[in-house]
Amino acid sequence: MLNNRNLHDLIDVNILKNIQDRLAEITGLAYNIVNFKGIPINEYSNFSSFCKKIRSTHEGLRICCDANAHAGLEAALRKKPYIFRCPAGLVDVAIPIIVNDTYLGAIFFGQVRTNNDNLSSINNSNYYLKKHKNCSEFIDDYNNILYLDYYKIESIAYLVQIIVNQLVEKTYLKSIEEELNFNNIKLMKEKEYRIKLEEELKVSRLTLLQSKINPYFLFNALNSISRLALIEDSPKTYEMIVLLAEFSRYTSKHIGSKVILEEDIENIILYLKIQSIRFKDRIKYEININDNIKKLKIPSMVLQCFIENAVIHGLCPKKEGGTIKIKGEILEKVATITITDDGVGISKDKLFLILNGSDRIKNNNVGMSIYNVNEILTRCYGKNYRVEIESEINVGTMIKLKFPFT
Repeated sequence: MLNNRNLHDLIDVNILKNIQDRLAEITGLAYNIVNFKGIPINEYSNFSSFCKKIRSTHEGLRICCDANAHAGLEAALRKKPYIFRCPAGLVDVAIPIIVNDTYLGAIFFGQVRTNNDNLSSINNSNYYLKKHKNCSEFIDDYNNILYLDYYKIESIAYLVQIIVNQLVEKTYLKSIEEELNFNNIKLMKEKEYRIKLEEELKVSRLTLLQSKINPYFLFNALNSISRLALIEDSPKTYEMIVLLAEFSRYTSKHIGSKVILEEDIENIILYLKIQSIRFKDRIKYEININDNIKKLKIPSMVLQCFIENAVIHGLCPKKEGGTIKIKGEILEKVATITITDDGVGISKDKLFLILNGSDRIKNNNVGMSIYNVNEILTRCYGKNYRVEIESEINVGTMIKLKFPFT
């Protein structure tokens, strides 16, 4: 996690500035904190007039930042303070800020002269003195620079390093704690999700078990009733029982599987015939499926869900009933099934709740069935295959279902 974060992310800049200011007050030296590119991340503390004038120009600032970048990296490679002579000929010290082996920046202090002439120099040492040798003000500023014994510079350097290391250690421990908390939260969420899936699996298994047991009893009962209807000379009753038996047999046989569209439409016709008998011809239907998609395979009971909702909640509430139209065609290289009815329609608010699986419709079989079908289609084929529903009160409803077609 640390590799993608910078100095601002890991260490409070205000704390850094406070440390910088206190050190400047105690030692009387100039301090500055930079990122790994050598660019200052806050205001300078106790800078000399000489250095302020140098950094007041674009060229001067660039050379100083480049020198800081080089010195900071050198300190990071050595993993200890790096004492050097800057391009202006002054002595500076770079204290690396390293967190989990990642170099993030450095604390610089110095802007002094010393008695050690064997220090490493970065690029054009004394460049500015040579450039402004005829400028008395510039030379005066240089001569006013603090002179400090080299051993004192070393002592201050190691003191600052101790402070930085303690801050880094505290920061590193905090980052580890944050990472552990993040992982714990992630594990808890994964555990909750797994428990939820296990509960859903139990319900699914129970539903599947029920679907395997119930049909056998149902078919035997329907066969007995149909024979009784023949004996009692009740042709309508016999017809409805036969239709119901065929419909139930097909439904139980294809639970959780994909079916051929043509066969699914035949089963829907059985359902519509049953409802037509039940409601005394108040339910009418028209079906037109293009031949080139009749062999298309689709998830079972997907169309049935919308047909049933159209009949029960769209047409039945109307005294005169109505008509369901089912059309299958290829639109823009996609197999499209359009189901329309001239029923009572669905309000916009209720439609929004249904399509988004709101808690308010979780106990509503209609809403949850439509929401579940939507989830099945998007999981199987992607978000481009979501169910499209348009409805208007007292006018009717149009539903579009899309399936990949090759």
